[in-house]
Amino acid sequence: MTGSPADAGMDRNPSDKQDSAAEAVDRVRRHLEQSAPWEACDAFREAIERHAADPGLLFWGALAHARSGAINAAHAFLDRAQAVTTAPDRLTDVLSMRGRLWKDAYHRASHAPEAKALAERARKEYLAAYAVQHDTFPGINAATLSWLLGDRAEAQRLAREIAVRIATETPRNFWDIATAGEAQLLLGHFDQARESYSAAHAAAARDAGSIATMRRQIILLAGALPEAREIVDVLVVPDVIAFAGHMIDAPGRSTPRFPAALAPVVEAALRERCARFRQPIVYTSAACGADLIFIEAALDVGAEVNIVLPFERADFARTSVAVGGSAWIERFNAALERAARVIMATDENHLGDDVLFEHASLLVEGFTLLRASQLETTPKMLCVLDPVADGRLGGTHASFERWKAHVGLPQTIDLRELRTRAGLAAKTVGDAPPNTVPPLPSAAETPVKPASPIAQSRPQRTLKTMLFADFAGFSRVHDAVAPLFQESFLKVAAGEIDAARVKPLLASTWGDALYVVFDSPRDGADFALSFLERMRALDWTAAGLPDSSQIRIALHAGPVFRGFDPIMGRDNFFGSSVTKAARIEPVTPPGMVYVSEAFAATLASSGQREFALEYVGRLPLAKGYGESRIYRLERR
Repeated sequence: MTGSPADAGMDRNPSDKQDSAAEAVDRVRRHLEQSAPWEACDAFREAIERHAADPGLLFWGALAHARSGAINAAHAFLDRAQAVTTAPDRLTDVLSMRGRLWKDAYHRASHAPEAKALAERARKEYLAAYAVQHDTFPGINAATLSWLLGDRAEAQRLAREIAVRIATETPRNFWDIATAGEAQLLLGHFDQARESYSAAHAAAARDAGSIATMRRQIILLAGALPEAREIVDVLVVPDVIAFAGHMIDAPGRSTPRFPAALAPVVEAALRERCARFRQPIVYTSAACGADLIFIEAALDVGAEVNIVLPFERADFARTSVAVGGSAWIERFNAALERAARVIMATDENHLGDDVLFEHASLLVEGFTLLRASQLETTPKMLCVLDPVADGRLGGTHASFERWKAHVGLPQTIDLRELRTRAGLAAKTVGDAPPNTVPPLPSAAETPVKPASPIAQSRPQRTLKTMLFADFAGFSRVHDAVAPLFQESFLKVAAGEIDAARVKPLLASTWGDALYVVFDSPRDGADFALSFLERMRALDWTAAGLPDSSQIRIALHAGPVFRGFDPIMGRDNFFGSSVTKAARIEPVTPPGMVYVSEAFAATLASSGQREFALEYVGRLPLAKGYGESRIYRLERR
């Protein structure tokens, strides 16, 4: 099975002391059981500095990074674990994990020319692990890879050997039960296999990460053994849900859409819907109305709730919560207190820019897609909306249409239908802007001061992708070769810009760095990786640098201002999102592309399939700019 020894654990000896290293392993493991590999990676990185030579911790760190997709980091931690491992059971686990990583690479490239070589490399590692103790975990993986490579006789020989061994032993854990099921699949005993996997699923309880690993293995095997597809529906994982819904009508709204009187009806509908979900993991915002009602219903069924706020908390409460009345503020504060995570799309204020709501919606959708991919499941979206409402920037209708285009038809709760049932006004209206606030008194009642000239002239923010790139060793380039290096670096950059499928909105130098702005994250990702490939291919020894590319590239997506720069004589982009992108680049290792969490989610929400994102961890940004969750970008 995929990563079976890895998931079975390194601490098989019950006499192991529960010292701080063991406690760190437990923290990592708990995060993985909750299908939170990003948090597991962070817990590992916090502990490994204190326990750099602990083989168990290194192994679990490798597993956490493998689960999050950070394959290169997983290999590196396995190298360190293998160097300090002497116990046979732990060596078996390390070698098995190595096989798992190569098998994952095969899974990603199953139709590529190198797929067979990757499968053979994975089988070789699993067979090496099997030879240590004849442990059934690497044995069954070697059997399945033999089947995928077309060696059915060897696959069934190993499967029979493993089935006999399991039948004569007491199962240690649910992995033994699942291993028996996999052996039965390879031997053609499909009914028995289904029973074994059903038992393994029940024994795994709420360990969603391990169940997802089982699903991944079955999906892989089903390509060569169609009967395996019937097992997938036995291995149920948590539902991962994106939510979007209309706000409670603001006072003075001329035609009802979500009147306050309808809230109990919407709550009943949402509670009924939440009861159908299995161990839900949800991503949503927290405006008054549908958002907060859904959060409360989800929390009451034990969901993991992740809340995305589009801008500074107090400003969001003013624009999007207080409009419903003081009781909604209390519910808002309580919801944030109980949430598993509160994600700030930006720490800035609203400033009247509704594109910040759009940004938050993209993050809600992107985080949902990323989390569902880790669980090998299909994400869902649930919307509470008036179906004939006009779409507004950042509104529920926009989320509904985007999800329908990129993922599939969302589930809906129809406000128009609920209004009709409740005997309220049935006429529908368009979306109110998400920042609607109670109407100001008329000028006859209270004089209203005009906006300041600065506010009136301020440009509106728009969503853009920012790229920064530079050479890590530029400051050490001697003057004798600096002009040649600078010319070469900029010439390559100019050539890539000229060859780009979609031209950037802006390209300039920023100190010794290249600064480029794109409309979409997909275009930024494509340019970044093409530029990196070109720079790697050049011989930089002529410019006084080592014979390897020292380029590092960072990407961030977020709201920025666009305005005329009188010095440059053209439009420029500026704001805190530009600064954040610039602060990621210095902490990027040479030869890599690092991206912010916001970029990763925005790219995922676009429906792209050509790029891979590996979670790196929470990193301190340059110049004391705080910490940020960072991913590594690669092509699939």
